[in-house]
Amino acid sequence: MFIGRRKELETLNNQYNERSYGCIILYGRRRVGKTALINEFCKDKPAILFSAVKGSESDNLRELSRVISEYQYGLDEDISLSLSDFRSALVAVSRLAKGKHLVFCIDELPYLAISIQSALSVLQHFLDYEAKESGLFVILSGSSMSFMEDGVLSEKSPIYGRRTGQIKLEPFDYRETAEWFPKRSLEEKALIYGISGGIPYYMECFLSNNSIRDSVIESVFSTNGILFAEPSFLLREELKDSFFYDSILRAISDGKTRLSGIADSIGIESSLCSIYLKSLMELGFVRKESPVGQGSRKKTFYLIDDSFLLFWFKFVYKYASVISSGRGDALYDKIVSPNTNEFMGSIFEKMAKDYILKYASLPFLIGQSGRWWGGNPKTKKEAEIDFVALSLENPEEGIICSCKYRNRMMDVDELELMKEYGDAMNLIRIRHYWMFSKNGFSEDLSKLSADNIRLISLKDMYE
Repeated sequence: MFIGRRKELETLNNQYNERSYGCIILYGRRRVGKTALINEFCKDKPAILFSAVKGSESDNLRELSRVISEYQYGLDEDISLSLSDFRSALVAVSRLAKGKHLVFCIDELPYLAISIQSALSVLQHFLDYEAKESGLFVILSGSSMSFMEDGVLSEKSPIYGRRTGQIKLEPFDYRETAEWFPKRSLEEKALIYGISGGIPYYMECFLSNNSIRDSVIESVFSTNGILFAEPSFLLREELKDSFFYDSILRAISDGKTRLSGIADSIGIESSLCSIYLKSLMELGFVRKESPVGQGSRKKTFYLIDDSFLLFWFKFVYKYASVISSGRGDALYDKIVSPNTNEFMGSIFEKMAKDYILKYASLPFLIGQSGRWWGGNPKTKKEAEIDFVALSLENPEEGIICSCKYRNRMMDVDELELMKEYGDAMNLIRIRHYWMFSKNGFSEDLSKLSADNIRLISLKDMYE
């Protein structure tokens, strides 16, 4: 059953219904569900769906000829076209589209562009003339973020300006992920989101009636598991010099979060390391953070932003020998289970961020947002606020958040600490304190209800 992606489907259907011709650029990281979205959109429409392969020009022409033949003659007919070049294939598609509002999709466009160097130039002419005249609805899809953004959407692309719309498909957020698992408890939904990062391919590992423990052992903590070597596969598919990218992720997971530390740990210059980091950030694997309201490069950190990679480097990379010996069950029971709350700490902060930015009733429009850290003049120690959201119209007004994913209730002391850290931040004059707690709030804290204090439990976040 297809779940979610309502906005994206609405965008596609609106364009299809309102236009005689359309060209949508659909892109997003690998495993995020682009093909599933395309199939759902096309299920009740006349469509030719071509998925390019990582092969030669003849391989792709053969596959394109096959899907055109299947549309033209049906699966039962033993008729196969043999199109000599890409241009001829597109002409054949435009002829089939006349009199019909036909959808023509090229999935994994980067593979086609690699195997046929003139592909984008041929597409340019096709979109300008045949596609418009025949009323085609064209979807161009790809997983290579750099190719789709630089080679398709940028001004230097041959097909720049031909699109009528674009969709960057993002991972599901925590609430959208929960729609896949209606029978799971709230804590289970949160943990599945934390492990999968909202990536449909990873979420599918938890669709059975197995416990989360058993699903992780089977899919991740086994050398035969489909996700055991997933990071290596992703890096090889997306990036050249995957060794360096893998080393960077390992360095960050080992606590090297500054540019100089990362570069030193893998033995390359900082300037080259920053280029590699930029590529990882474009893919959504790494994020760069500075304290909100302060753009100081000296305080910049690099962190793993992909939840599954965070889980993998914390529990698979460090315990690969245990998994190789067939003790995935012991690894989960002795290492993962006792440290689940710790792992979920940063995930819970991300959930709180999404709750604020997407779902909550807000006291103002939000401008800047992010974490904050700095010195606390009162204690002479480092202070850190999990999430800060500043008003767009009045930067001196903002939300200060504390997010705690732990088994005990949040008490008054945490609110007092946030007030102290707010003073240390010395940026927000009008403060709203939003307290997020997995396990609820003490009676004393609950009594401190006020207009500028909001207490939000895990249950509240899902409602």
